[in-house]
Amino acid sequence: MADTISCREFTQFLVDQLPYYDDLILSDIRPTDSWVANVKQGTWDAHTSTEHTIDRFNHVYADTTQVWATVQDGTCVGTPCDPATNKIGWGATRKTYFLEQQSWETDLLCYDQLLSITKSEEHFQQIITDVLRPATSDIYSAFLRKRGLDHAGKLITANSTMDPFTFVWSQVGTSERFFDCSVSPTNVFLLTPPMLQRQFNRLMNIGYDGKNPFKDTAGNIELVTDIETCWSLEKLAGQESVSGVPSVSANWRFQQWGESNAYWKYGFSGQIGNFLIRTDFRNLRFQFVQDLGGGAAPHRYRYQVIQAYTNVPTNGGVGFAPGLKSEYNTSYDEACFTVSYIWHKMGIEALVADATPFNPQMPFNPRNFGGRWQFVMNNLTCGFDTNGNPIAVDNSRMNKGKFIADFRVGIRPLYTEFINVFFHKRQPMCVLNIDTCETCPADPYVTQDYNSENDPCPTIT
Repeated sequence: MADTISCREFTQFLVDQLPYYDDLILSDIRPTDSWVANVKQGTWDAHTSTEHTIDRFNHVYADTTQVWATVQDGTCVGTPCDPATNKIGWGATRKTYFLEQQSWETDLLCYDQLLSITKSEEHFQQIITDVLRPATSDIYSAFLRKRGLDHAGKLITANSTMDPFTFVWSQVGTSERFFDCSVSPTNVFLLTPPMLQRQFNRLMNIGYDGKNPFKDTAGNIELVTDIETCWSLEKLAGQESVSGVPSVSANWRFQQWGESNAYWKYGFSGQIGNFLIRTDFRNLRFQFVQDLGGGAAPHRYRYQVIQAYTNVPTNGGVGFAPGLKSEYNTSYDEACFTVSYIWHKMGIEALVADATPFNPQMPFNPRNFGGRWQFVMNNLTCGFDTNGNPIAVDNSRMNKGKFIADFRVGIRPLYTEFINVFFHKRQPMCVLNIDTCETCPADPYVTQDYNSENDPCPTIT
């Protein structure tokens, strides 16, 4: 019996090259931050050692409690030509600072192998533009955040007494994973408007806004914080009362800027009261992990550093091995503790080491110590042997290479008294369950008919 052929089944003997790859290749999008542009930059001159000393002439305030004497003009009364005098002195302080360095590199790359890879040109364009160059900004910005904290003139705990605190960075291997400080997690709270306002008069009196801060109107102070704390500050100020204190919402509300005010060009997102807000989307955040006990005092409370991203393996694919990709770290949103800065661009200065040539007869390769990536091909190594010695790579064909970047920076303390740091709690915005004002119809629903076909013509027998 012959096979029955279905008109719904077909065979095809054409060549079908699979898989088919889209010409479009996507790249991850990650924002950059604004820390580098908000710190004074300079150069650490060559041939000036690795440690510098800076002197500062200090202001002395006259003792204005001294008694004013009544002027005497009678004969043989007092000493009109030799009045009593009050003295005022002067002084200077001295600080030392030093160079610090980090070096980074990629894995070795083989030119012969790259020639066979179909999208190597496009991928390396993305690696240079979207991986290596942003890494320079991330590394440098993280350094400035930490050194800004290290050099802060005032460290303030967010509580009613605004206690000062101290801290140290604790290492695990080569990483500073922990923030050990003197603050118990039960004695730190959210940052509030009065905590900031309590700093305003003091900062103006020590020169934050120059020698004449009230020439036009009350001066402004820069606050660097996370966006949730910014929202929280506005919410706390806008309440009818906070602990019995009348609302200050009339003078303390978030204002956004348009073209008429160009502060946004400098990284600011708006203003609350007299504080210009610069939002830091990758600010330092911590989670409490351990009380180290009284023997570790004063830095007995250990907080773990929480980063905005974690790196996980990619899914690889046919013909290439899995690599790495960054994923947003949800623990970063959930971290309960952070620091916010009252900042000033003259607080510290970042000095990048200069690599000036010595002599035309000594043609050393010019180097950049600001983290600029360069491709190198000489004296390559690929790991270490069992004795810890680097394993040399033969590159006589000059077909191997890697990217490297060097950082060598000194932080010069300038007006560090203008930098104040608050250690405070933070939280994501609270999500409430809000129900409808009316209850939903009871089951069962009325039968619904959504047919969109016209009635057919009547059938004629």
